[in-house]
Amino acid sequence: MRAIVQGVTAQTAPIVLDTIRQRRTIDLLKLKPDPVPQDVLEAILTAATWAPTHGKHQPWRFTVFTGEGRRQLADLFARAYAASSAKDAGSPDAQENQRMRVMRAPVWISLELHVPQPPRFPQWEEEHALAAAAQNMLLAATAFGLASKWVSGVAMISPLTAHELGAPELRGFIFLGYAAEQPKDSTRTPLEEKVVWVRD
Repeated sequence: MRAIVQGVTAQTAPIVLDTIRQRRTIDLLKLKPDPVPQDVLEAILTAATWAPTHGKHQPWRFTVFTGEGRRQLADLFARAYAASSAKDAGSPDAQENQRMRVMRAPVWISLELHVPQPPRFPQWEEEHALAAAAQNMLLAATAFGLASKWVSGVAMISPLTAHELGAPELRGFIFLGYAAEQPKDSTRTPLEEKVVWVRD
């Protein structure tokens, strides 16, 4: 059994590590309008549910907006922006920009935090579980050849938006789509600048 597990690990580890490295944050303006298949979305959401979660609380909920359903989110973002403290909140142009943003991505997924009541663990543990679920989604999207971004503008974390979705709290949205061009390569700081080893 141990040999089989090691063999599977040897085969899959490079794929997983390459997917992690290939993930990129993609701007809305660099997405194609092509829809994302339902089965792909369900696989991405299922990946989210396998995030680590203390006590198996699974404090995440997701609302998915696709197709014409995005217009509801577009109107909601416009209203939430108008109700915000942004300097241009009262500007019709700024509100319309919120609507236009939504329609530029084929898929929007809310990141809703639902902490069990009464709370059993510190709030930060539930926050981290939701963040882990979001990362799982981003990686799964990458594995399916999708571009993605986690966004948290004022309309996307607004109490008004959260209320309309029936969410106690929002931690933003993830949008998905197919990239119109190949994302650029990126770099990270070398390990020796970020890691301390403590050995025998």
